[in-house]
This record gives sequence, structure tokens and C-alpha cells, in this order.
Amino acid sequence: MHLSEDYQVFELHRAGERRLQRELELRRRIAERMAETAAAAADAEAGEGMTDAARPRRGIRQLLPRRLRPLSPSRPAIGPGAA
Repeated sequence: MHLSEDYQVFELHRAGERRLQRELELRRRIAERMAETAAAAADAEAGEGMTDAARPRRGIRQLLPRRLRPLSPSRPAIGPGAA
């Protein structure tokens, strides 16, 4: 008696599952393309011809040399050349 109602519900459920699969596949493709675009932009950003102002800022510790060399005075502190 109510077989047609069950069939309609079943078809609606199947159509919903197909739509969900299509949407998930579309989201996966979009995420892949966005990742490829971001990777290409990062490669272009790190490329040649970039000015220092366009580069990302680095912390002060990264700018300093790893080991400091001993400083030599520019003029003698004691002796004939001292003022």
C-alpha cells in the first residue's frame, strides 16, 4: 500500500547522498587548487627581484650573527696615539 511513499523517500535519500558526494569532491578540488596557488605564490615571493621591503620581517635574533667575533679598538686606548 505505502510502497510508493517508501520509494520516494529512498530516492530522495539517494539523491541527497549523490549531491553530498559531488559537493565533497568539489570542495576537495577547490582546496587542492588553493594549495597549488598558495605554493606558487610562495615560490614567486621567494624569487629573484624582490626588494627587502617586500620580504617578510625576521626577528632580531635571526639577523644577528651566530657567534660574535672579538672587537678590536679602532685606535689605541693607551699610548702615543691616545688623545
